Amino acid sequence: MIEIINLKKVYSGSSGDILAFEDINLNIEKGQIFGIIGPSGAGKSSLIRCLNLLEDPTEGQVIVDGIDLTTLPVQKLREERKSMGMIFQRFNLLKSRTVASNVAFPMEIKAKKKSEIKERVKELLKLVGLEDKADNYPSQLSGGQQQRVGIARALANNPKVLLCDESTSALDPETTHSILDLLKKINEELGITILLITHEMEVIKEICTKVAVLDKGRIVEQGDVVQIFSNPQNPTTRKFIERVVNANIPDELLARGIDLDINDGSLVRVSFVGVAASKPIISSLIHQYSLDANILYGNIDKIQGISFGTLIIELTGDKEQVSKGIKYLSSKEGVRVEVLNDGRNN
Repeated sequence: MIEIINLKKVYSGSSGDILAFEDINLNIEKGQIFGIIGPSGAGKSSLIRCLNLLEDPTEGQVIVDGIDLTTLPVQKLREERKSMGMIFQRFNLLKSRTVASNVAFPMEIKAKKKSEIKERVKELLKLVGLEDKADNYPSQLSGGQQQRVGIARALANNPKVLLCDESTSALDPETTHSILDLLKKINEELGITILLITHEMEVIKEICTKVAVLDKGRIVEQGDVVQIFSNPQNPTTRKFIERVVNANIPDELLARGIDLDINDGSLVRVSFVGVAASKPIISSLIHQYSLDANILYGNIDKIQGISFGTLIIELTGDKEQVSKGIKYLSSKEGVRVEVLNDGRNN
């Protein structure tokens, strides 16, 4: 559906060139909800503007449904761009127009018939739950309602793709959740591919199937959301995930790990995903290797209906049995073990 190849953007200025991003390579399949997350200044907003060529990339290709947008003449590009709806952080509604008129605006530009526009506006306002707000002005709406108008407007010309640029960052948590539910509904019912830019890992967790992590203008990690959450490889990714799953290890627990090391024990972090979450693995460990297991911390959550979680456990007993027990845990499918008090990873 969308293929991004070796994309790079450099801004030239009087004080020299500024690199926004480089070496961006992504494949986004039709019907996916794909997230791109990164800290402020990572290049996210520049990237999304280059994807629909509101800004020209310095190098690389953006291919949508087999058409390389970077090679198109201006008029043809304008036509192709209409297949990509855009949802903005600050809504970008026309204050002097009513809700219905804001939604109608993209269709008016295409010179569609008034009867067709009227019917489409009615249909879209029903989809986003604003049938009773058609004659209101943006100033009379809440932030969440204004974003729903923005979504309806982005859908006006039946786009293949929705590009969402921090579309929930100006909203409170409850409203954010309702907007994400709406985007999921649009994805499921209309089959529209959604590319979502955000700095909030909670948004990625709730709505996306795949994610790419952008840091300092480069993709540092990408993959299935469940895989990334259960086994993050990059420090930037781990920082984002820690905000959601509280995976930080308190200093007092690490101090206990030092004492365990002296007394033939281990402090381990056990991460699990999928069916491993429902199996009595710790119980089997205790009985099979005659160990004591003190659970100091536990967290379990779900993404896309798949369970994942973390346990921090003190394992004590015979030193050789502790070592065998750790190997036993590591051998289980969907389980990752990290020994916290001696630097070993299994």
